[in-house]
Amino acid sequence: MAKPGDTLVLFLLIGVILYFIIRQIPLSGAKWGKKEEEPVQIKGEVPDLLRAHGFEVMHFKERVPLVFGVDDAVYESRIFIDYIARREDELYVVVVARDRKPLRMSGAGLRDFFLPYYLLVQPDGILYVDKEKKTVKVVHLEIPELTFSKKSRRKWPLYATAVVLLLFIIWLVQ
Repeated sequence: MAKPGDTLVLFLLIGVILYFIIRQIPLSGAKWGKKEEEPVQIKGEVPDLLRAHGFEVMHFKERVPLVFGVDDAVYESRIFIDYIARREDELYVVVVARDRKPLRMSGAGLRDFFLPYYLLVQPDGILYVDKEKKTVKVVHLEIPELTFSKKSRRKWPLYATAVVLLLFIIWLVQ
């Protein structure tokens, strides 16, 4: 038999579960009332070269700050992304070749050079642009799924909702 506070507790539980489910949904509707700005045309030798190869340049000179904590010490660093480009629905990080940091064409050299960009942005590919040779190299990286990676916890709201609905049905049947 239901006690006087059971209904209140049940609705509070349902409310909390709905809150967590809704919180997982991205707020893509936040831009509805805003007028889209016209994209700024990025000019220069590299953007022109990228456009000639069918890419649309979206952003340039992105500075990404990094903070490392080792024991009690804090170390700051940064990664610079030269450009962000797009072709169709694919997103690319653009790295411009520099004399002081040459690219070694070996597995370890490519890993050391491109892995930070890939892990940071997780693009569809990385474009390596050599202004002097006027070349654009498309680098793709495949990382296999690791078995010891963290498990996703996104399914618990679904399971919790199912349990609450089951309890609610049992309560109604009584």
